[in-house]
Amino acid sequence: MILVIPAIEIRQGKCACVVQSLPENPKTYPNDPIEMARLWRKENAKVLYLVDLDGKDSGKPENWEVIENIVNVVDIPVVVSGGFRSYEDVKKAIDIGILRIVLDMEICDGDFQLKELIDEFGSKRIALNVEVKENVDAVKFALRAKESGIERIVYKDVFEDETVNFISLENFAKSVGLKITAFGELAGYPDLKKLSEMEKYGVDSIVLSKSLYQNRFPCQYLWRIVEAEIL
Repeated sequence: MILVIPAIEIRQGKCACVVQSLPENPKTYPNDPIEMARLWRKENAKVLYLVDLDGKDSGKPENWEVIENIVNVVDIPVVVSGGFRSYEDVKKAIDIGILRIVLDMEICDGDFQLKELIDEFGSKRIALNVEVKENVDAVKFALRAKESGIERIVYKDVFEDETVNFISLENFAKSVGLKITAFGELAGYPDLKKLSEMEKYGVDSIVLSKSLYQNRFPCQYLWRIVEAEIL
């Protein structure tokens, strides 16, 4: 069964994407990442995925206070990405209780040794982001990381509408033999079933942003009705 992980994308301390209400039950959802974390937990999320968009741009995490507060208010594991390229930032994230840190691809370009990081903190705590770009051989890149001890890749190859490129994802998973978390959007439940067919290749989870925030799955209709009655 594919694990669906809600993303909370943070920019300048606020949510970059806000949940849309149902037209017949209008409600204003918060742009506070901490309240959004509480909402996803209430809707039975098993893991949260935080993206520090400011950190992704600058190459160094910027939203530490928000990240730490989220870890403290939810009782589920938290994964974080965006700007993690140094030992100091990885250690700080682990010290505040982050389950897994997803490193930027750029960390492999410098003097920092990926193997040393994995040896110290363990392969369960460290993953690597692989975002398909021009002039980057994603498979070769992942296989080099695998030699250093990486066991999990967060893989992103999407179309213009940000939906997952299933052919690319399947080919990548078959080629690298690693645990794969896909990052992208799904059009709805049929896409989730399609993704589950790749479990045999190591794809076991997906991080969703707009797909969840825009209520693209039938069960979310029920969630929103319940929330309207409670709140």
